[in-house]
Amino acid sequence: MTRFQRWALRMSALTFSVLLMTACGSEEQADKSLDSPEWQEYRTLAMRYDSMTVAFQKREREDPEFAANPNAVAGAEIQKFYALTQQLTEAVPEDIKDLTDAGGYGIDDLRTLRLAAAMSQQMKPFLAVNKELIEHVQDRDSLLNLKLEIAQIAVMSGLPEQAEEYATEEVLQHAEPMNRAALYAGLSEAALDKNDFESGRTWALKAVTSYGDVARAEEEKGQANPQMAMYISNQVGSLIAPLMYEYREAGDTEGMDALVTEVRGELPESAKWEDVESSMNTAVAEIAKEREALDKPAPTWAEHAWIGSDPLSIEKLKGKVVLIDFFATWCQPCIRAFPKLRDWQETYGDDGLVVVGLTTYQGRYEGSQVEPQAEMDKLTNDFIPKHEITWPVGVEKNGRQTMQDYNVQGIPQIVLLDREGKVQYVKVGAADYDKTEAKIKQLLEE
Repeated sequence: MTRFQRWALRMSALTFSVLLMTACGSEEQADKSLDSPEWQEYRTLAMRYDSMTVAFQKREREDPEFAANPNAVAGAEIQKFYALTQQLTEAVPEDIKDLTDAGGYGIDDLRTLRLAAAMSQQMKPFLAVNKELIEHVQDRDSLLNLKLEIAQIAVMSGLPEQAEEYATEEVLQHAEPMNRAALYAGLSEAALDKNDFESGRTWALKAVTSYGDVARAEEEKGQANPQMAMYISNQVGSLIAPLMYEYREAGDTEGMDALVTEVRGELPESAKWEDVESSMNTAVAEIAKEREALDKPAPTWAEHAWIGSDPLSIEKLKGKVVLIDFFATWCQPCIRAFPKLRDWQETYGDDGLVVVGLTTYQGRYEGSQVEPQAEMDKLTNDFIPKHEITWPVGVEKNGRQTMQDYNVQGIPQIVLLDREGKVQYVKVGAADYDKTEAKIKQLLEE
């Protein structure tokens, strides 16, 4: 993976690539079109984004200085690119979330839909568009890249069987080792979620091999990269942590030793085992904390000031499936998760889902220091209306005892409670929306 690609991936979890530029030279006759003013405006932005991406990729190939340090050479242009990306994220038309069938659209509209789905992290529409694009792609490399992307998104969407369908041997051999590793890691996680330990272990070891291939490729070029070695060590440690946890819980020391031996055998010299072990131990400890809380009564909440509701408590909400969202006003990932929370509330509220936001006084708002009452006013009259928060929000009156009781180490953190008020799911970060939604559905059906 090149420096530019890593930079682009940091910019967005689902980077829009231009691999489909070779798909078709012109817009063919289409049965449907994106003809609303919102989509026409979005297409214009998408064309600018497309053009800038092509220019950056061309420059990386032809300009060694840019390839080595893009920010130093073209910092101002990259900032414009960031700004455009933010604009694209904010301008995604609302109806993208309703897209389940992309048939009938022409290639230009499909590319626009694809970007909108990626920027808004709408996995199901993204899959639908990519599957339709397969019918339009003409060259082998683009087709294999597209199938790999479908497999990756299918894994993220909790559809491992579909991922394996598209991740053929030809697709995997064509993929860059880093992308291959990420797919294997996702398949391992999906298998472990279904309590298929042996499949999870097999996929995890395939991922370790691919991560090793990444480091070995750089070593062969004589390009020692300590940052990449540390990244791989951290990834491998996190990857094998669930396996080590299960072995530990079962008291299977032979299984633990065998796994360590296999993993160490796949790692290059640059990925130090002590770094892998440190990452693994940290992840195992986090898993233990999460598992320890599951299927146990949720801790009671400290005293909160409530916005949009009378005072709420675990006891009052028994009989409902409760989604607790721990957030802060300065947390951008928290804000990016709000549309999903709103969708879930609207979709599942009548079935018994209650969304509750919990936060604490931060002492600041939009970069300025504020007193608690002023912060409460800002939260009530500015933040909540601006971000269309339609669920009750509680602000802990003194300290952050509730966050401590729920072991909140990072935000956003989602906690799902069953109808008896027991913790059944914990997720840190604005990701894995499909997995969270699947758990919501499961709890509502119980």
